Amino acid sequence: MTSASTETVYPLNPGTNPLQLTGIIQQVIQSEINGRLNLVTQSGQQWDLYFQLGRIVWASGGEHRFRRWHRVLRQLGISPASIQMREKVLPPQWEHLVLSVLLKRNRLKREDVQRAIETNITEVLFDVLQASAYITQMGCNISQQNIDDSPVTVLGTPDDFMSQARNMLKAWQLGGLGDYSPNFAPVITSHEVLKKHASPQMYVTLVSALTGKSALRDIALIKRQSLTDLALFLRPYVEKNLLAFQPIADFPAPVPKSSGGDRRGSDRRDTAVPSDRREKPPSPAAPPPPSGSEAWKEAGTSAPGGNAEPTATTNTGPLIVCIDDSPQVGYILEQVLVPLGYQVLSIQDPIQALSILMRRKPDFIFLDLIMPVINGYELCGQIRRVSSLKETPIAILTGNDGVVDRVRAKMVGANDFLGKPVVPEKVLAVLQKHVQYQPAPMAASAVA
Repeated sequence: MTSASTETVYPLNPGTNPLQLTGIIQQVIQSEINGRLNLVTQSGQQWDLYFQLGRIVWASGGEHRFRRWHRVLRQLGISPASIQMREKVLPPQWEHLVLSVLLKRNRLKREDVQRAIETNITEVLFDVLQASAYITQMGCNISQQNIDDSPVTVLGTPDDFMSQARNMLKAWQLGGLGDYSPNFAPVITSHEVLKKHASPQMYVTLVSALTGKSALRDIALIKRQSLTDLALFLRPYVEKNLLAFQPIADFPAPVPKSSGGDRRGSDRRDTAVPSDRREKPPSPAAPPPPSGSEAWKEAGTSAPGGNAEPTATTNTGPLIVCIDDSPQVGYILEQVLVPLGYQVLSIQDPIQALSILMRRKPDFIFLDLIMPVINGYELCGQIRRVSSLKETPIAILTGNDGVVDRVRAKMVGANDFLGKPVVPEKVLAVLQKHVQYQPAPMAASAVA
């Protein structure tokens, strides 16, 4: 969407409540047809709402733009590290363009993209309404063009989205954490005091999740909980001052990846879509957040026939390998184990797994049961035939937690069996059984 050269400014009085702001936004968007609405707080924080035919089609900005984008990709089962860019210039609504490109390439289903867009818009509106009292200005740019030539556009009415965001905000406030932003990171104020108030199992659960490195929204995604449920779960610990909340930085701005040639002179629209050719991806240990480019590319972390090898996180503890074609599982294990000092290596291509294991000699292996080309049983049997890996503990990951599967897993040499979805406390319990390691203590920090 190309903004007009002139902008209409709507000043707002400090102290505007969410209901009042909702009415103002609805009125402006519905009267202006196509455009972009920019909202600014006293401190300079900004959000952009893109609208088309008087309806909201995309939203961005805020303090965690890149973290939010990572969550959108995780919701779609895509590793953020697999999205790379070539060019340095991209429209402001580049995230929407990327989703459109992936859909055109049949990498995603239309209904999944629509849900991801709706989630993104609602999350932005939640933050806007929570900050309504501090928003002092709205600027509206009008355009005659659509947001892009996307094959998918969510034409949700402002009333639908605003009502949903307002209801989510009310539920969040009723959950007892209304004074905190979901973009804050919860941290344990005192491990010793927490141990006295929580069961050993709950203590492990809290320690694994509340590292100070993940925002409340990140934790909700990992735990597969709504923000309301998460608030209700944490509220007793907050009331006892066992937890504190601190701002957490967004992911850094991305750096464009050099490409083999300069495409800027091309007038073909195809230069704005991901290439089918796979290249070596960046290390999963430090995935660069995606950003502006008119030429996007997917880089598979384990493309068949490629020579790229995943890189473990940089801790010094035991090396834990996750072999699973779903990047989401490896991501969850990283979030749980890395703060405790473990190294985590995710392998998404089972064909490459054996050679990587022989080189890296891990301390523990989580092995998915259902994978393309080769299943977990077959790969487990191959691993056990390698002398250097014969004693390495292996836990089979599967959603089919049946007696037959457990027996077969034992027959091929697996040491344990872990059901899906992956639950952090169960992961830690399995590791404590098979790996001799005292997790690294985490420094507690609180908001001054």
